[in-house]
Amino acid sequence: MSLSDVILQMKDWPLKRKVALIFSIVFSIALISGIVLWSERIDFQVLYSNLGTEDAGQVVVKLKEMKVPYNVEGNVIYVPSNRVYDLRLELASQGIPQGGGVGFEIFDKTQLGVTEFVQKLNYRRALQGELSRTIKQLSEVDQCRVHIAIPEKTIFTDREQHPTSSVVLKLKGGRVLNNAQIGGIIHLVASSVEGMRPQDVTVIDNMGTLLSKSSGASGDSVADSKQLEYQKSVEKEYESRLQSMLEGVIGRGKAIVRVATKIDFTQIEKTEERYDPDTIAVRSEQRVQDKSSGSSGGGGVPGVMSNQPGSGQSGAGGGGSSAQKQTESINYEVSRSVSKIIQPRGEVKSISVAVLVDGTYKKEKEKKVYVPRIEADLKKYDELVRAAIGFNKDRGDQVIVSNVSFEESVEEIVPEKTDYMKIVSSVLKYLVPIIVVLIVVLFVLKPIIDILKVPVRRPEFAGESVQIGRGMPGVPEEISPDDVVKDEVLSIVKQDPRKAAGVLKEWMSE
Repeated sequence: MSLSDVILQMKDWPLKRKVALIFSIVFSIALISGIVLWSERIDFQVLYSNLGTEDAGQVVVKLKEMKVPYNVEGNVIYVPSNRVYDLRLELASQGIPQGGGVGFEIFDKTQLGVTEFVQKLNYRRALQGELSRTIKQLSEVDQCRVHIAIPEKTIFTDREQHPTSSVVLKLKGGRVLNNAQIGGIIHLVASSVEGMRPQDVTVIDNMGTLLSKSSGASGDSVADSKQLEYQKSVEKEYESRLQSMLEGVIGRGKAIVRVATKIDFTQIEKTEERYDPDTIAVRSEQRVQDKSSGSSGGGGVPGVMSNQPGSGQSGAGGGGSSAQKQTESINYEVSRSVSKIIQPRGEVKSISVAVLVDGTYKKEKEKKVYVPRIEADLKKYDELVRAAIGFNKDRGDQVIVSNVSFEESVEEIVPEKTDYMKIVSSVLKYLVPIIVVLIVVLFVLKPIIDILKVPVRRPEFAGESVQIGRGMPGVPEEISPDDVVKDEVLSIVKQDPRKAAGVLKEWMSE
Protein backbone atom coordinates (compact mmCIF):
# COMPACT_ATOMS: atom_id res chain seq x y z
CA MET A 1 0.00 0.00 0.00
CA SER A 2 1.57 3.24 -1.14
CA LEU A 3 1.20 6.68 0.38
CA SER A 4 -0.76 7.92 -2.63
CA ASP A 5 -3.36 5.18 -2.15
CA VAL A 6 -3.80 6.16 1.47
CA ILE A 7 -4.13 9.85 0.55
CA LEU A 8 -6.70 9.05 -2.14
CA GLN A 9 -8.62 6.89 0.28
CA MET A 10 -8.54 9.59 2.97
CA LYS A 11 -10.14 12.04 0.56
CA ASP A 12 -13.17 9.80 0.31
CA TRP A 13 -13.57 9.48 4.09
CA PRO A 14 -16.52 11.10 5.81
CA LEU A 15 -15.91 14.20 7.96
CA LYS A 16 -16.33 12.28 11.21
CA ARG A 17 -13.50 9.92 10.37
CA LYS A 18 -11.18 12.75 9.33
CA VAL A 19 -11.82 14.65 12.57
CA ALA A 20 -11.20 11.51 14.61
CA LEU A 21 -7.90 10.90 12.85
CA ILE A 22 -6.74 14.49 13.29
CA PHE A 23 -7.74 14.42 16.97
CA SER A 24 -5.89 11.17 17.47
CA ILE A 25 -2.74 12.53 15.89
CA VAL A 26 -2.85 15.79 17.85
CA PHE A 27 -3.57 14.01 21.12
CA SER A 28 -0.74 11.55 20.55
CA ILE A 29 1.71 14.34 19.76
CA ALA A 30 0.60 16.32 22.85
CA LEU A 31 0.86 13.25 25.06
CA ILE A 32 4.34 12.40 23.81
CA SER A 33 5.44 16.02 24.19
CA GLY A 34 4.07 16.17 27.74
CA ILE A 35 5.85 12.97 28.72
CA VAL A 36 9.10 14.26 27.26
CA LEU A 37 8.79 17.62 29.02
CA TRP A 38 7.84 15.95 32.30
CA SER A 39 10.81 13.60 32.10
CA GLU A 40 13.16 16.52 31.45
CA ARG A 41 11.63 18.74 34.14
CA ILE A 42 13.93 19.76 37.04
CA ASP A 43 12.63 18.82 40.46
CA PHE A 44 13.23 21.77 42.80
CA GLN A 45 13.41 21.49 46.58
CA VAL A 46 13.90 24.00 49.38
CA LEU A 47 17.49 25.01 49.99
CA TYR A 48 16.85 27.69 52.65
CA SER A 49 13.73 29.35 54.01
CA ASN A 50 13.03 32.28 56.35
CA LEU A 51 16.36 33.89 55.59
CA GLY A 52 17.08 37.52 56.21
CA THR A 53 17.52 39.93 53.32
CA GLU A 54 21.31 39.99 53.60
CA ASP A 55 21.67 36.22 53.90
CA ALA A 56 19.28 35.56 51.01
CA GLY A 57 21.21 37.98 48.81
CA GLN A 58 24.51 36.28 49.62
CA VAL A 59 23.05 32.84 48.84
CA VAL A 60 21.67 34.02 45.48
CA VAL A 61 24.99 35.60 44.53
CA LYS A 62 26.86 32.39 45.32
CA LEU A 63 24.38 30.31 43.31
CA LYS A 64 24.89 32.59 40.32
CA GLU A 65 28.65 32.26 40.63
CA MET A 66 28.32 28.47 40.79
CA LYS A 67 25.89 28.53 37.80
CA VAL A 68 23.25 26.56 39.69
CA PRO A 69 19.62 26.98 38.58
CA TYR A 70 17.39 28.31 41.34
CA ASN A 71 13.96 29.75 42.01
CA VAL A 72 13.04 32.36 44.62
CA GLU A 73 9.52 32.53 46.03
CA GLY A 74 9.21 35.05 48.84
CA ASN A 75 11.91 34.20 51.37
CA VAL A 76 12.29 30.61 50.14
CA ILE A 77 15.10 29.56 47.77
CA TYR A 78 14.66 26.41 45.65
CA VAL A 79 17.43 24.44 43.91
CA PRO A 80 17.52 21.07 42.08
CA SER A 81 16.69 18.27 44.47
CA ASN A 82 19.79 16.26 43.61
CA ARG A 83 22.08 19.10 44.75
CA VAL A 84 20.35 20.33 47.92
CA TYR A 85 22.67 18.72 50.47
CA ASP A 86 25.84 19.35 48.45
CA LEU A 87 25.00 23.04 48.16
CA ARG A 88 24.22 23.34 51.86
CA LEU A 89 27.59 21.85 52.80
CA GLU A 90 29.45 23.95 50.27
CA LEU A 91 27.77 27.19 51.35
CA ALA A 92 28.28 26.34 55.02
CA SER A 93 32.01 25.89 54.40
CA GLN A 94 32.05 29.48 53.14
CA GLY A 95 30.14 30.80 56.17
CA ILE A 96 26.83 31.29 54.35
CA PRO A 97 24.23 31.99 55.63
CA GLN A 98 25.64 33.96 58.52
CA GLY A 99 22.42 33.97 60.53
CA GLY A 100 22.06 37.73 60.84
CA GLY A 101 24.92 40.20 60.76
CA VAL A 102 28.64 39.67 60.87
CA GLY A 103 30.05 37.59 63.71
CA PHE A 104 33.54 36.93 64.97
CA GLU A 105 34.42 35.38 61.62
CA ILE A 106 35.31 38.92 60.59
CA PHE A 107 38.66 38.31 62.32
CA ASP A 108 39.37 35.08 60.45
CA LYS A 109 41.19 36.97 57.72
CA THR A 110 44.27 38.86 58.79
CA GLN A 111 44.27 42.45 57.54
CA LEU A 112 47.50 44.40 57.59
CA GLY A 113 47.55 48.12 58.26
CA VAL A 114 44.22 48.22 60.11
CA THR A 115 43.96 51.06 62.59
CA GLU A 116 42.92 50.68 66.18
CA PHE A 117 39.65 52.49 65.50
CA VAL A 118 38.72 50.00 62.75
CA GLN A 119 39.62 47.10 65.02
CA LYS A 120 37.33 48.42 67.76
CA LEU A 121 34.57 48.99 65.23
CA ASN A 122 34.92 45.45 63.88
CA TYR A 123 34.83 44.04 67.39
CA ARG A 124 31.61 45.91 68.10
CA ARG A 125 30.07 44.67 64.84
CA ALA A 126 31.10 41.10 65.63
CA LEU A 127 29.68 41.32 69.14
CA GLN A 128 26.38 42.69 67.86
CA GLY A 129 26.15 39.93 65.24
CA GLU A 130 26.89 37.14 67.72
CA LEU A 131 24.30 38.46 70.17
CA SER A 132 21.72 38.67 67.36
CA ARG A 133 22.39 35.05 66.39
CA THR A 134 22.09 33.90 69.98
CA ILE A 135 18.80 35.71 70.59
CA LYS A 136 17.39 34.30 67.33
CA GLN A 137 17.69 30.82 68.83
CA LEU A 138 14.52 31.55 70.81
CA SER A 139 11.59 29.85 69.13
CA GLU A 140 9.45 33.00 69.40
CA VAL A 141 11.99 35.30 67.68
CA ASP A 142 12.04 35.58 63.89
CA GLN A 143 14.62 38.34 63.44
CA CYS A 144 16.83 40.34 65.81
CA ARG A 145 19.08 43.38 65.70
CA VAL A 146 21.39 44.45 68.52
CA HIS A 147 22.98 47.90 68.79
CA ILE A 148 25.71 48.60 71.35
CA ALA A 149 27.02 52.02 72.33
CA ILE A 150 30.36 51.93 74.16
CA PRO A 151 31.55 55.34 75.44
CA GLU A 152 35.17 56.34 75.39
CA LYS A 153 37.11 55.62 78.54
CA THR A 154 38.17 58.57 80.70
CA ILE A 155 40.54 58.99 83.61
CA PHE A 156 37.93 60.97 85.55
CA THR A 157 35.68 58.60 87.46
CA ASP A 158 32.93 61.19 87.91
CA ARG A 159 32.60 61.48 84.13
CA GLU A 160 32.63 57.75 83.43
CA GLN A 161 29.59 56.45 81.55
CA HIS A 162 28.27 52.92 81.29
CA PRO A 163 27.75 51.17 77.93
CA THR A 164 24.18 51.00 76.68
CA SER A 165 22.42 48.66 74.27
CA SER A 166 19.15 48.39 72.39
CA VAL A 167 17.59 45.19 71.04
CA VAL A 168 14.96 45.16 68.28
CA LEU A 169 12.96 41.93 67.94
CA LYS A 170 10.63 40.70 65.23
CA LEU A 171 8.46 37.97 66.69
CA LYS A 172 6.85 35.16 64.77
CA GLY A 173 3.15 35.32 64.08
CA GLY A 174 1.04 34.74 67.18
CA ARG A 175 4.06 34.47 69.49
CA VAL A 176 4.77 36.61 72.56
CA LEU A 177 7.64 36.79 75.03
CA ASN A 178 6.96 36.49 78.73
CA ASN A 179 8.72 38.57 81.36
CA ALA A 180 11.19 35.81 82.15
CA GLN A 181 12.32 35.58 78.52
CA ILE A 182 12.65 39.35 78.22
CA GLY A 183 14.66 39.44 81.42
CA GLY A 184 16.86 36.67 80.07
CA ILE A 185 17.59 38.67 76.90
CA ILE A 186 18.43 41.75 78.98
CA HIS A 187 20.84 39.87 81.23
CA LEU A 188 22.40 38.08 78.24
CA VAL A 189 23.25 41.38 76.55
CA ALA A 190 24.35 43.04 79.79
CA SER A 191 26.62 40.13 80.68
CA SER A 192 28.25 40.11 77.24
CA VAL A 193 29.47 43.72 77.40
CA GLU A 194 31.97 44.85 80.02
CA GLY A 195 30.55 47.47 82.37
CA MET A 196 26.97 47.24 81.10
CA ARG A 197 24.14 47.07 83.61
CA PRO A 198 20.76 45.40 83.03
CA GLN A 199 18.95 48.73 83.35
CA ASP A 200 21.05 50.04 80.44
CA VAL A 201 19.48 47.54 77.99
CA THR A 202 16.31 48.47 76.08
CA VAL A 203 14.21 45.84 74.27
CA ILE A 204 11.48 46.73 71.75
CA ASP A 205 9.60 44.80 69.08
CA ASN A 206 9.16 45.65 65.42
CA MET A 207 5.92 47.49 66.24
CA GLY A 208 7.77 49.88 68.54
CA THR A 209 6.36 48.42 71.75
CA LEU A 210 8.71 48.70 74.71
CA LEU A 211 9.17 45.21 76.14
CA SER A 212 11.85 45.88 78.74
CA LYS A 213 9.67 48.10 80.92
CA SER A 214 8.35 45.08 82.82
CA SER A 215 11.77 43.50 83.19
CA GLY A 216 14.03 46.50 83.69
CA ALA A 217 15.14 48.33 86.80
CA SER A 218 11.83 48.02 88.60
CA GLY A 219 12.33 45.17 91.03
CA ASP A 220 8.75 45.34 92.28
CA SER A 221 7.29 44.55 88.86
CA VAL A 222 9.62 41.57 88.49
CA ALA A 223 8.62 40.32 91.92
CA ASP A 224 4.92 40.75 91.10
CA SER A 225 5.23 38.75 87.87
CA LYS A 226 7.09 35.97 89.65
CA GLN A 227 4.50 35.88 92.40
CA LEU A 228 1.72 35.65 89.82
CA GLU A 229 3.48 32.82 88.01
CA TYR A 230 4.02 31.01 91.30
CA GLN A 231 0.35 31.34 92.20
CA LYS A 232 -0.70 30.01 88.78
CA SER A 233 1.66 27.06 89.11
CA VAL A 234 0.22 26.21 92.55
CA GLU A 235 -3.34 26.35 91.23
CA LYS A 236 -2.39 24.29 88.18
CA GLU A 237 -0.81 21.65 90.39
CA TYR A 238 -3.94 21.38 92.53
CA GLU A 239 -6.15 21.19 89.43
CA SER A 240 -4.12 18.42 87.79
CA ARG A 241 -4.08 16.34 90.97
CA LEU A 242 -7.82 16.68 91.55
CA GLN A 243 -8.62 16.15 87.85
CA SER A 244 -6.67 12.90 87.65
CA MET A 245 -8.19 11.65 90.89
CA LEU A 246 -11.80 12.36 89.88
CA GLU A 247 -11.40 11.04 86.34
CA GLY A 248 -10.07 7.81 87.80
CA VAL A 249 -13.32 7.43 89.73
CA ILE A 250 -15.91 9.00 87.40
CA GLY A 251 -14.38 8.54 83.96
CA ARG A 252 -12.27 10.47 81.52
CA GLY A 253 -13.78 13.80 80.52
CA LYS A 254 -16.51 13.54 83.17
CA ALA A 255 -15.15 16.18 85.59
CA ILE A 256 -13.99 19.79 85.41
CA VAL A 257 -11.90 21.22 88.25
CA ARG A 258 -10.99 24.84 88.91
CA VAL A 259 -8.88 26.00 91.87
CA ALA A 260 -8.35 29.52 93.23
CA THR A 261 -5.77 30.14 95.93
CA LYS A 262 -4.93 33.07 98.15
CA ILE A 263 -1.20 33.16 98.81
CA ASP A 264 0.57 35.45 101.25
CA PHE A 265 3.91 36.59 99.85
CA THR A 266 4.75 38.75 102.88
CA GLN A 267 8.01 37.76 104.51
CA ILE A 268 8.03 38.48 108.27
CA GLU A 269 11.17 38.47 110.37
CA LYS A 270 10.48 38.48 114.13
CA THR A 271 12.90 38.47 117.09
CA GLU A 272 11.60 37.33 120.50
CA GLU A 273 13.35 37.78 123.91
CA ARG A 274 11.77 35.99 126.86
CA TYR A 275 12.65 36.15 130.61
CA ASP A 276 11.88 33.41 133.11
CA PRO A 277 11.49 34.86 136.63
CA ASP A 278 11.37 31.42 138.22
CA THR A 279 14.83 30.51 137.06
CA ILE A 280 17.74 32.46 138.56
CA ALA A 281 21.25 32.07 137.37
CA VAL A 282 24.50 33.41 138.83
CA ARG A 283 25.88 35.91 136.40
CA SER A 284 29.10 36.92 138.25
CA GLU A 285 30.75 36.35 141.62
CA GLN A 286 33.55 38.45 143.24
CA ARG A 287 35.36 37.97 146.56
CA VAL A 288 37.93 40.44 148.08
CA GLN A 289 40.01 39.73 151.25
CA ASP A 290 42.28 42.43 152.86
CA LYS A 291 44.72 41.76 155.78
CA SER A 292 46.93 44.43 157.54
CA SER A 293 49.41 44.38 160.61
CA GLY A 294 51.69 47.13 162.43
CA SER A 295 53.81 48.18 165.70
CA SER A 296 54.03 51.51 167.90
CA GLY A 297 57.45 53.00 169.27
CA GLY A 298 58.41 55.69 172.01
CA GLY A 299 57.45 59.13 171.31
CA GLY A 300 59.22 62.36 171.90
CA VAL A 301 59.42 65.78 170.68
CA PRO A 302 60.45 65.54 167.18
CA GLY A 303 63.46 67.62 166.45
CA VAL A 304 67.22 67.74 166.63
CA MET A 305 67.59 67.18 170.32
CA SER A 306 65.71 63.98 170.30
CA ASN A 307 67.96 62.54 167.74
CA GLN A 308 71.19 63.21 169.60
CA PRO A 309 72.99 60.43 171.44
CA GLY A 310 72.48 60.23 175.11
CA SER A 311 69.09 61.74 174.96
CA GLY A 312 66.61 60.14 177.32
CA GLN A 313 64.27 57.48 175.92
CA SER A 314 63.16 55.99 179.16
CA GLY A 315 59.65 57.08 178.61
CA ALA A 316 59.30 55.05 175.33
CA GLY A 317 57.17 51.89 175.29
CA GLY A 318 56.99 48.87 172.74
CA GLY A 319 53.76 47.09 171.25
CA GLY A 320 51.96 45.71 167.86
CA SER A 321 48.37 45.44 166.10
CA SER A 322 46.71 43.55 163.03
CA ALA A 323 43.43 43.97 160.94
CA GLN A 324 41.52 41.73 158.38
CA LYS A 325 38.79 42.77 155.82
CA GLN A 326 36.79 40.44 153.45
CA THR A 327 34.33 41.58 150.70
CA GLU A 328 32.13 39.23 148.66
CA SER A 329 29.91 40.33 145.65
CA ILE A 330 27.55 37.95 143.76
CA ASN A 331 25.38 39.13 140.80
CA TYR A 332 22.25 37.16 139.87
CA GLU A 333 20.26 37.47 136.61
CA VAL A 334 16.90 36.11 135.49
CA SER A 335 17.31 33.63 132.60
CA ARG A 336 16.13 34.70 129.14
CA SER A 337 15.86 33.19 125.63
CA VAL A 338 16.25 35.07 122.32
CA SER A 339 14.74 33.57 119.15
CA LYS A 340 14.66 34.91 115.56
CA ILE A 341 11.65 33.71 113.54
CA ILE A 342 11.36 34.21 109.76
CA GLN A 343 8.00 33.18 108.35
CA PRO A 344 8.25 31.72 104.85
CA ARG A 345 6.76 33.68 101.95
CA GLY A 346 4.30 32.04 99.61
CA GLU A 347 2.17 30.50 102.33
CA VAL A 348 -1.26 29.37 101.16
CA LYS A 349 -3.87 31.26 103.16
CA SER A 350 -6.99 29.73 101.63
CA ILE A 351 -8.13 27.43 98.82
CA SER A 352 -11.38 27.53 96.88
CA VAL A 353 -12.27 24.55 94.68
CA ALA A 354 -15.14 24.26 92.22
CA VAL A 355 -15.88 20.84 90.72
CA LEU A 356 -18.37 20.10 87.94
CA VAL A 357 -19.36 16.45 87.58
CA ASP A 358 -21.17 15.06 84.57
CA GLY A 359 -24.09 12.68 85.06
CA THR A 360 -24.88 9.43 83.33
CA TYR A 361 -26.91 8.80 80.18
CA LYS A 362 -29.23 6.04 79.10
CA LYS A 363 -30.92 5.29 75.83
CA GLU A 364 -34.68 5.09 75.59
CA LYS A 365 -35.85 4.21 72.12
CA GLU A 366 -34.29 6.92 69.93
CA LYS A 367 -33.59 9.39 72.73
CA LYS A 368 -30.67 9.93 75.03
CA VAL A 369 -31.82 10.75 78.56
CA TYR A 370 -29.65 12.45 81.15
CA VAL A 371 -29.58 10.84 84.59
CA PRO A 372 -28.18 13.01 87.44
CA ARG A 373 -25.95 11.50 90.06
CA ILE A 374 -27.26 10.74 93.53
CA GLU A 375 -26.41 12.84 96.55
CA ALA A 376 -24.35 10.07 98.11
CA ASP A 377 -21.97 10.10 95.15
CA LEU A 378 -21.65 13.89 95.24
CA LYS A 379 -20.92 13.76 98.97
CA LYS A 380 -18.25 11.14 98.39
CA TYR A 381 -16.62 13.32 95.71
CA ASP A 382 -16.76 16.28 98.07
CA GLU A 383 -14.98 14.33 100.79
CA LEU A 384 -12.30 13.18 98.37
CA VAL A 385 -11.60 16.74 97.25
CA ARG A 386 -11.45 18.03 100.82
CA ALA A 387 -8.98 15.34 101.77
CA ALA A 388 -6.82 15.97 98.72
CA ILE A 389 -6.39 19.72 99.34
CA GLY A 390 -6.05 19.48 103.13
CA PHE A 391 -9.29 21.32 103.80
CA ASN A 392 -9.12 23.74 106.72
CA LYS A 393 -12.31 25.49 107.68
CA ASP A 394 -10.54 27.94 109.98
CA ARG A 395 -8.59 29.53 107.14
CA GLY A 396 -11.69 29.89 104.94
CA ASP A 397 -11.33 27.00 102.47
CA GLN A 398 -14.31 26.30 100.19
CA VAL A 399 -15.28 23.24 98.16
CA ILE A 400 -18.31 23.12 95.85
CA VAL A 401 -19.24 20.00 93.90
CA SER A 402 -22.09 20.34 91.39
CA ASN A 403 -23.70 17.88 89.03
CA VAL A 404 -24.41 19.27 85.54
CA SER A 405 -24.84 17.90 82.06
CA PHE A 406 -21.82 18.38 79.80
CA GLU A 407 -23.70 17.77 76.56
CA GLU A 408 -25.66 20.56 74.90
CA SER A 409 -28.56 18.45 73.67
CA VAL A 410 -29.46 15.05 75.05
CA GLU A 411 -33.10 14.83 74.05
CA GLU A 412 -32.58 12.98 70.82
CA ILE A 413 -29.83 10.85 69.43
CA VAL A 414 -28.76 12.58 66.25
CA PRO A 415 -27.46 10.15 63.67
CA GLU A 416 -24.06 10.83 62.31
CA LYS A 417 -24.10 12.85 59.12
CA THR A 418 -22.72 11.17 56.09
CA ASP A 419 -19.82 13.00 54.58
CA TYR A 420 -20.87 12.87 50.94
CA MET A 421 -17.95 14.98 49.75
CA LYS A 422 -15.53 12.49 51.22
CA ILE A 423 -17.33 9.63 49.46
CA VAL A 424 -17.42 11.51 46.15
CA SER A 425 -13.74 12.36 46.36
CA SER A 426 -12.82 8.75 47.09
CA VAL A 427 -14.97 7.54 44.18
CA LEU A 428 -13.55 10.12 41.79
CA LYS A 429 -10.07 9.09 42.81
CA TYR A 430 -10.63 5.75 41.08
CA LEU A 431 -13.30 6.77 38.55
CA VAL A 432 -11.37 9.52 36.79
CA PRO A 433 -8.50 7.26 35.66
CA ILE A 434 -11.02 4.74 34.33
CA ILE A 435 -12.85 7.47 32.38
CA VAL A 436 -9.57 8.72 30.93
CA VAL A 437 -8.65 5.20 29.82
CA LEU A 438 -12.07 4.73 28.18
CA ILE A 439 -11.78 8.06 26.35
CA VAL A 440 -8.36 7.13 25.04
CA VAL A 441 -9.61 3.71 23.93
CA LEU A 442 -12.80 4.99 22.27
CA PHE A 443 -11.54 8.18 20.67
CA VAL A 444 -7.89 7.36 20.02
CA LEU A 445 -7.22 3.65 19.71
CA LYS A 446 -10.53 2.57 18.17
CA PRO A 447 -10.47 5.09 15.27
CA ILE A 448 -6.88 4.16 14.50
CA ILE A 449 -7.76 0.44 14.51
CA ASP A 450 -10.80 1.08 12.27
CA ILE A 451 -8.64 2.98 9.82
CA LEU A 452 -6.15 0.17 9.64
CA LYS A 453 -8.91 -2.39 9.09
CA VAL A 454 -10.44 -0.63 6.07
CA PRO A 455 -8.78 -2.00 2.88
CA VAL A 456 -7.78 0.22 -0.02
CA ARG A 457 -10.00 -0.66 -2.95
CA ARG A 458 -8.31 -0.51 -6.31
CA PRO A 459 -10.61 -0.81 -9.33
CA GLU A 460 -9.71 -3.81 -11.51
CA PHE A 461 -11.42 -2.82 -14.70
CA ALA A 462 -10.49 -5.85 -16.82
CA GLY A 463 -11.73 -8.77 -14.75
CA GLU A 464 -14.09 -7.53 -12.07
CA SER A 465 -16.10 -5.32 -14.42
CA VAL A 466 -16.78 -8.17 -16.75
CA GLN A 467 -17.96 -10.45 -13.99
CA ILE A 468 -20.09 -7.72 -12.49
CA GLY A 469 -21.58 -6.77 -15.85
CA ARG A 470 -22.65 -10.23 -16.81
CA GLY A 471 -24.77 -11.07 -13.85
CA MET A 472 -26.36 -7.72 -13.38
CA PRO A 473 -30.05 -7.39 -14.07
CA GLY A 474 -30.96 -5.22 -17.04
CA VAL A 475 -27.76 -5.99 -18.86
CA PRO A 476 -28.44 -7.98 -22.04
CA GLU A 477 -26.37 -11.12 -22.64
CA GLU A 478 -25.51 -10.18 -26.24
CA ILE A 479 -23.45 -7.17 -25.09
CA SER A 480 -19.76 -7.91 -25.29
CA PRO A 481 -17.50 -7.66 -22.24
CA ASP A 482 -15.49 -4.96 -23.94
CA ASP A 483 -18.54 -2.76 -24.24
CA VAL A 484 -19.40 -3.27 -20.60
CA VAL A 485 -15.88 -2.43 -19.48
CA LYS A 486 -15.84 0.62 -21.68
CA ASP A 487 -19.14 1.88 -20.30
CA GLU A 488 -18.03 1.36 -16.67
CA VAL A 489 -14.72 3.08 -17.26
CA LEU A 490 -16.43 6.05 -18.82
CA SER A 491 -18.88 6.30 -15.93
CA ILE A 492 -16.08 6.13 -13.39
CA VAL A 493 -14.09 8.78 -15.22
CA LYS A 494 -17.12 11.06 -15.35
CA GLN A 495 -17.88 10.61 -11.65
CA ASP A 496 -14.36 11.10 -10.34
CA PRO A 497 -11.88 12.29 -12.99
CA ARG A 498 -9.17 12.88 -10.38
CA LYS A 499 -9.34 9.32 -9.12
CA ALA A 500 -9.23 8.00 -12.68
CA ALA A 501 -6.17 10.11 -13.41
CA GLY A 502 -4.48 8.67 -10.33
CA VAL A 503 -5.25 5.13 -11.48
CA LEU A 504 -3.87 5.79 -14.96
CA LYS A 505 -0.76 7.33 -13.47
CA GLU A 506 -0.21 4.24 -11.33
CA TRP A 507 -0.67 1.97 -14.35
CA MET A 508 1.88 3.94 -16.31
CA SER A 509 4.37 3.79 -13.48
CA GLU A 510 3.95 0.00 -13.31
